[in-house]
Amino acid sequence: MNKNYSDKLNELVLTKGVCLKKGEKLCINTSPSCYSYAQAMAKRAYELGAKYVIININDGDLDSFRTLVQDSDEVSFVPDFYRYNAMERAKDSYVNVRLDSNEDRIGQTQGDSDKLAKLNMSFRKAGKVASDRYMSNELAWCVSCVPGPKWAKQLLGENATEDDLANVLGKILLFDNENYLSAWDEFDKKVKERREKLNSLNIVKLHYKSSITDFTISLTSDAHFEGGASICDDGKVFFPNLPTEELFTTPDMYSADGYITTTRPVNVLGQPTKAITFTFKEGRVVDVKAEEGLEIIKKYLAIDEGASRIGEVALVDNNSPISKTNLIFNSILIDENASCHIALGAGYPECISGSSSAKTDEELHELKINTSLMHTDFMVGSSDLTITATTSDNKEVVIMENGSFTL
Repeated sequence: MNKNYSDKLNELVLTKGVCLKKGEKLCINTSPSCYSYAQAMAKRAYELGAKYVIININDGDLDSFRTLVQDSDEVSFVPDFYRYNAMERAKDSYVNVRLDSNEDRIGQTQGDSDKLAKLNMSFRKAGKVASDRYMSNELAWCVSCVPGPKWAKQLLGENATEDDLANVLGKILLFDNENYLSAWDEFDKKVKERREKLNSLNIVKLHYKSSITDFTISLTSDAHFEGGASICDDGKVFFPNLPTEELFTTPDMYSADGYITTTRPVNVLGQPTKAITFTFKEGRVVDVKAEEGLEIIKKYLAIDEGASRIGEVALVDNNSPISKTNLIFNSILIDENASCHIALGAGYPECISGSSSAKTDEELHELKINTSLMHTDFMVGSSDLTITATTSDNKEVVIMENGSFTL
C-alpha cells in the first residue's frame, strides 16, 4: 500500500466524497487486493467520529469461478445475511464508499456468461433497497480508486510499480496541489459554471454525430444537468465520483434513436467488451454488434426491460486531465471521466425536477426516468464527435465539437 496516497485519499473521500459526520455509519465496498486501503480508510473514519464501519469484500474472481462449478439454480442463491446487510444499511442511513481498482480483474477467471448474468441479477435484487437510496441521493455515496502492482504493470509497463500508478492517480485526484481539498472546491465551482450555461439553453434534444455514431435522444422539460458535487435530501454536499469530469442528465427513456458506438473498453458483468455498436429505436436497443464481448452484452440487455434503455447521458470534454494522459485505465470510474458516455440502466431522479416524491417504478416511468437493476456506463466520446443541442425554442446549438465543449 502507498501510505501517502492512502492518507490523502482518506481525507478526500471521507471529508469531501461522503462528507462523513460524527456519529454516522459507513460502508466501504472493495475487492480483496484493496483491503489494506479500505482498512486504513475505516481507521480514519473512526478517528473522524464514525459510529460503525463495515467493509464488504466483493470477490469477482470467486464469483466467476462459482459459475463454472454450480448449476443455474445454485448460482442464483443469495444468503439472507446479504439482504439483511442491505436492509440495515438503508434503514440506518449508512453512507457508502466504493474503492475501485483493476487489480483483481487482471487475470480473473472467465466465467459462464449466462450464469454471471443470473448471479449479478440475484445480488442486485437483494441489495436494491440500499442501492435505490444511493441512486436517488437520499444518502451520500462516493466511488474512488486505489492503485495496485498488477494494474500498474498493465497500464504503465512491466517495470512500473504501485507507487508509479499512485503518482498517476494522485495527479488526477489533484493530490499534487498543496491544498488538494480546496482545489476540489475550486474545481466544483468551474463545473457548476459550465453546468449553468448548459441548463440555460433549455435543451430538449441531443444529436451525436461522428464517423461511428449517428444518434439522437430527447430530454423532458423537467430535465437538467448535474455535475461535480451533489446534494442529499438533508442538504449534505458530497461528491459521488472522485475523480469526476462529467456533466450528466437523465434523458427521456423512450426517446433514443439511431446508432452509437463505444470508444473505450468496459467490463460488463465481469467480462471485457470493446467497440460495441448499439442501435436504438424508440428508446430501446434493437440491435447490437461488438468487436469483443457480444454474448455478454446480449445477456446484460436481457437482465430486465430497463437494461436495454438509457438512464444517463454524460458530457465530458476530450481535453479533460484524464483524457490527456492518453491511457486506457480499464476502470469505468476513470475512463468515464475521460469520455462522453451513456449508461444503460437506471436513471438518476436528481436530474428531473419534481421527482423526489416518485418512489415506485411506475411513478418514475411516468416522469420518463428509466428503472433497472443495472447501471453501466459506456464511453462514446471521440476526437471527431460533435453534439448538437436542440433548444425548447427550436434552435440548434453545437455544444461539443471535435470532442470538446464549445461553451
